[in-house]
This record gives sequence, structure tokens and C-alpha cells, in this order.
Amino acid sequence: MRYSTLNCIIPVPHSVKENGEKLSFHSLESIYSSSDSASGAMEKLFSFFAFTGKTLSASDCRKDFQILFAHDSALGKEEWKIEVDSRNIRITSGGKAGFSYAAEAVIQMGFAALREGPSTAYFDGGEISDSPRFAYRGFMLDPSRHFQDTSTVKKAIELLAAFRINTLHWHLADNQSYRMPSGNVPGIVGKGTLTDGAYSREDIKEIVAFAAKNNITIIPELDVPGHSRMILSANRDLACDKENPGSEYCLGNPESKVFIQKLLDEVMELFPDSPVIHVGGDEADTSAWEKCPRCLAAMKEKGFKNMRELENDFMTGITRYIVSKNRTPMMWGTCSGQIYPADTIMQAWLDIREPLRIAPNKNKVVYSVHTSLYFDYPANQSEPLESWMFELTEKGVYMTDPYILWENILSDTILGPEACLWTETIPQWRLIPKLLPRLSAYSECAWSRNERKDYYDFARRKEYLEAAGYYEFLRK
Repeated sequence: MRYSTLNCIIPVPHSVKENGEKLSFHSLESIYSSSDSASGAMEKLFSFFAFTGKTLSASDCRKDFQILFAHDSALGKEEWKIEVDSRNIRITSGGKAGFSYAAEAVIQMGFAALREGPSTAYFDGGEISDSPRFAYRGFMLDPSRHFQDTSTVKKAIELLAAFRINTLHWHLADNQSYRMPSGNVPGIVGKGTLTDGAYSREDIKEIVAFAAKNNITIIPELDVPGHSRMILSANRDLACDKENPGSEYCLGNPESKVFIQKLLDEVMELFPDSPVIHVGGDEADTSAWEKCPRCLAAMKEKGFKNMRELENDFMTGITRYIVSKNRTPMMWGTCSGQIYPADTIMQAWLDIREPLRIAPNKNKVVYSVHTSLYFDYPANQSEPLESWMFELTEKGVYMTDPYILWENILSDTILGPEACLWTETIPQWRLIPKLLPRLSAYSECAWSRNERKDYYDFARRKEYLEAAGYYEFLRK
């Protein structure tokens, strides 16, 4: 059975209207743009048509049997429209990202048109109008456990862009390694407990530029005050116990904050265009603090009742430093229930009710609850898994809604979702196979409106595109 090419797009668009016309795939001859913002989108289409064995030329004028790009100031930067008639495919948007997303939709339509062979391939006529449900659509990549080289990161970025994900949260430091160039921790950069490897300044510059080309903003993460075993192994004076430095900075040592600020200065220099800087903030163990004379003295001096209050004070100071540098701080939602200044973005990961707890304080929230959006969880039970994990199927990802049951309460709180891929058991060569199968389901959670979502229709669209070779195109 042949489905309309207008109804084979992932993530599903906001509005689709058919007009009954047909445009022969092989009648298309050229691409024309009246907008400089469409250059990246044109590159995508040239690549697609070359993949299918067809060559289109770039035209400097409008003709029949052509793909046309035109700017429309009435549309938002991520908003786009495609109109197909018997002679042209016309693409309009208010910005570079919208043009790119429309081009990805045309590529999917093209594969659907080619499913039964090139000789009779055609695009169905009609109009598609689309815009995102959430402005923030994130994916977290973790090279701190198993390192991914520059080419692999760029491949992941291409896949994210194909499904309209616009934010890469890059978890660059943890207990297992420190992956950024640094003059403050030179002895440990690139050393890892699972794999070695680090990004040079040139690598980071290349990846940042590639992400920007693909309409993706990078959020770098320096995880403190816990998750810092590798750093503290080389800077034992910053730990509570020099003989057994553990994973937590000493909160009672003033040099801890000074040192973290130096690291943050390096991070912000490496990522000058990243508006948000993530500083971790979760899962710190209090046991070393509770035995540390300096931490106990600091807690008493400040009049705090417990170490969580001292931790909150310490991390609030870190967020104020980031704000002083004209960046926005971001933290993982804390297991201890502490509240941070309202200008700090909180990333909810532990429980679906966490946004409800945070909302009264006016913090913005990124939704990453592990039971729905941790891609390290197995898609089936044959994959490696930890004792706390259960099977997270494609359908489980698809059914995620960051608002849960409380859209009326959280509509001003939730920025959007973020899927996360931790790599304790995922070496580089498993990254793309782990990411791709559930990414398309996640994209519909992040982009499409609830009233347009239907899992069985999604499964039909995905199966159709798989049969047509689209996912093979993505892999290559």
C-alpha cells in the first residue's frame, strides 16, 4: 500500500493538507533560493538527491520543476511551511533552522516517494505547516565514561539535527575523566578509568561550529561538587581527606570555590557562544563532609543545620559566578530537595513530581526523568543493564509528556525535554546503534503537539521510511 508522501514525516507536523496534485520526482531540475539563510538546507537536499543518483543544479532564477526557498517574516525562526504542486516544492521559513527542518522533511518525503522504485516516484501535492511544541529539545551525550572522538560526535549531531533536536548537553567531566583542555588540571586531561581520550581546543572549536551549522546549541557541563574523583585525585588539598580524596570537593575549604571558578573560566572560554553552563550539583555524598573539621566549622559559622544546607550555599555561590559572567547556570535536580535561585535552570531526572516541587520557586525546568528518557536503559533485555534499570522501549519513550498530567500548572515552567545517554556500558562503536532506534520516537515527544501524536501512526511512518531506505541514509 502506498501512503501519501505528506504523511510519512517524523516528527509529525502540526498541519497537513492535500490538494490532489502530483509532482514527478524526476521532473525536478534545480534548487533556487532568495534567502541566504537557506544555504545549509540546500546542502542537505543536494546530498539527498546525490545519494539517490539524481543531480540537481543550483539556479539563480525561478523556474518550473524546481525546489524554491523563500524567507517569510511572518514565520518564526524554527517555523516552516512546504507547498507542493505539479511543478514546484516551495519552502518558506522565518530562519535558518526552519529551512533546515523543512529540508529534512522533504528528504523523508523523497524516500517515501522512492519506496516503490524510482521510475514511478512522485511527491503528493499539498501544504504542510509546522512549528515546535517546545523551544528546548535536548540530548545529553556523555564522553566522560567512554570517550567519543570528534567524528563520532559530529555524526551524532547530524542525527540529532535530522530529527529537529536543537540542544546538545555535553557531559565533559565526571569521576571517570576530564575531557577538556585545561591549564588547571593538566596531569589528568585525557586519562580515563574506562577509556582514554580528550578534546583539543581545535576539536571543540570544530564541533561547536558543526553544531551551529546544524542549528544546535551546546551546553557544556562541569559536574561539581560531587562526581569529581578524577580531579580530586590530582588536587588532594581540595578534598576533605587527602589520603582518600573521594568524589566530593571540601565545602569548608575556600580554595575549592576558587578552583572551580578557574575551571569554569576555562569552560566559558572554550564555549564562548554557549548561553547556558551546566554545573551538575546532584548525588554528592555527605559522609566525608560530616567528618571534615573544615566543613563542620563552615556549617556552624553559617548557622546551617546540616550539610545539605552548606552544599546549597556552596552551589548557589557557583551559580552566582556564572551569572556574573552573563551566562545562565543549569543544574541537575537535587535528590535532597534544595531550592536554588530562580534564574538557575533545573534538570528534573529523578521523579515525575520534581517539576511540581520546583515550579513555585519560578525556576525553569528541563524534563529528563530517567524512567522515560535515559537511553542507556536497555531497549530490550538482551542489552547490558544495571540493577536499577528496566526495559525502555521505543513506545515507552514515545509516550513521554514533560507535562505529565499538569500542563495547566507547568506550562510556564517546563522549557522542554532532554533525552540522556550515559555511557558506562556503551563504548564509542555502540553509540550510534544505541541512539538511533529510539531517537525518532523521542523527536515526536520533543517537537510534536500531543493532539497530533499517535504511536501506531508513528510506527507506520517509521516502518515505511525504513523500508524506503531512509534510516540507511542516516547511518551513512
